[in-house]
Amino acid sequence: MINAVFANKVSFKAVEFTSGFNVILADRTETSTARDSRNGLGKSTLIEIIHFCLGARTRKGTGLTASALREWSFSLNLTLADREVIATRRVDEPSRVVIQGNIL
Repeated sequence: MINAVFANKVSFKAVEFTSGFNVILADRTETSTARDSRNGLGKSTLIEIIHFCLGARTRKGTGLTASALREWSFSLNLTLADREVIATRRVDEPSRVVIQGNIL
């Protein structure tokens, strides 16, 4: 189970999941109109970050490896076989995923 997604920069708002069914939705407020877009709010980027942390193939300079994200790292807090682990992957070093926790 994915418990949380976070980054090494304070400007990234961590996402926490709970057991059961979790849904990622764009927030609609009382002042939203039919013309307000739900695009560009980070739903697809969240999926891309999860994929990235799990070792997805990357293309240099595109997506999460874009130069604007240099020095960023993204992490997943996971529960695997009743053990909590953290998988972290740095944008500057995408060929490596670091796993922390009790994996033995």
